[in-house]
Amino acid sequence: MTVGLGNVAPPESATRPTVAGACPLIVNANAGALHGTAGPEELTRLAAEAGLPVEIIATESVDAMRETLRRLDRENAPRVAVSGGDGTVGLAAQELAHSKVALGIVPQGTANNFAHSLGLPVDPVEALRVIAAGHARDIDLGRVGDRFFIESAGVGLFADMLRENSGATDKNLIRILAAVLKVLVRARARGLRLIVDGQVHAERALLCEVANTYRIATALPIAPEAKLADGLLNVVVIGDVPRRELPRYLSALLNRAHRDLPGVTTLRAREVRIESRRPMAVHADDQVIGNTPTAIQVVPGALRVLVPQQAGEPDRR
Repeated sequence: MTVGLGNVAPPESATRPTVAGACPLIVNANAGALHGTAGPEELTRLAAEAGLPVEIIATESVDAMRETLRRLDRENAPRVAVSGGDGTVGLAAQELAHSKVALGIVPQGTANNFAHSLGLPVDPVEALRVIAAGHARDIDLGRVGDRFFIESAGVGLFADMLRENSGATDKNLIRILAAVLKVLVRARARGLRLIVDGQVHAERALLCEVANTYRIATALPIAPEAKLADGLLNVVVIGDVPRRELPRYLSALLNRAHRDLPGVTTLRAREVRIESRRPMAVHADDQVIGNTPTAIQVVPGALRVLVPQQAGEPDRR
C-alpha cells in the first residue's frame, strides 16, 4: 500500500537552486506510516557515511514535491533521489517519466514494493551507496490514460478496498482491516470483457490486476513472474470464486501458489482494455482514478532508475 502526502504549502526549497555537485534528496516526512523512518538530519549523516554529497529537500505536500521534481527536471539534474515509500516513488515516477533524470530511491515506506522489485537494499546506507555508484537502468511503467503507475492497475477487490478506504489521510491499520473485511463480506464476481492485445476474453471475476511489479499493496506477490524491463504487464484474474473459498485463495496468494488454483487466469500483455456492464472502480497503484471502461498499457523504458551494479530480478523464492 502506498502512502499519501499532506496538504501544506510548498516550502521555499521547492523553488531555490540546487547546490552544485550535490545529489538532491527529497524527503517525504509522511512516509512509512506504520513504522519509524530516518529524518533529514539522520539522512544527511547516513549519506556522508555512504560517500554521497546530498542536498536534503524536505516536502510535506504533493504540490511541493511535484514542483521540486519539475524544477530539477528543468535544470537537467543528472540524478534525483527520493526517500519514502511507494507513494513517494510513484509521484516521482509520474514527474520524471521520459526525462533524462536518473531516479535514486531510499526505501522508507511500509511495503517498498517497487524498490524490492528493483533489487534495492532496504538499509538506508546501502541504498545511498547505490545512488552514489550511479548505475542507471531504464525500466517500464504502466499507464492508464495520462497517469503512470509503478505497481499495478485494475478492478475488483483491491480497487473496491481502496475506494472503501478513500478519504483517509493516514494508514490506520484498524481502518484498513475494516475496509478489507467489509469488501470481502459483500464480494461477488462481476462480468468483465477483457481485450488483451486484441484478443477478447469474457470473464466473471472478483479481481483483475494488471501488474508492473510482482508485489502490490502490502507486499502481496500477485504476479511472481513480472519483470520491470520486459516490455510487458502481467494480468492476473481471480474468477467466480465462492466467498467461503477466499481465505484459501488469499493464503495461496501469500505463498505464490495462487496461479495453480481453479478460476485463476494469468496472461502477459502490452495493452489491456477492461469493460463491464455496470461501472466498476478502477485503481492505479493506491488511488481510485475512475470507472470502467479503461485501457491499461505498458510504457517500455519510461523511467531511468539507479540500481545496484549487475542488478537482475531479485530472488523471489
